[in-house]
Amino acid sequence: MPFTNVAVLVVLTLILGAVVVFNKDSIPPKLRRGLAAASALLLLISFILTVYTLFTM
Repeated sequence: MPFTNVAVLVVLTLILGAVVVFNKDSIPPKLRRGLAAASALLLLISFILTVYTLFTM
């Protein structure tokens, strides 16, 4: 797996997490919970792919 794809996923995941954290007051509670869960899942996937990429170098 090319490292650039993983790097893009990590950057986009961090941006999504930052948007959710910085705009948490203006996001409705039901949507906020879903976005937080999606951000956490994407962060977990990004971490797993980063570790996998580092081990297969």
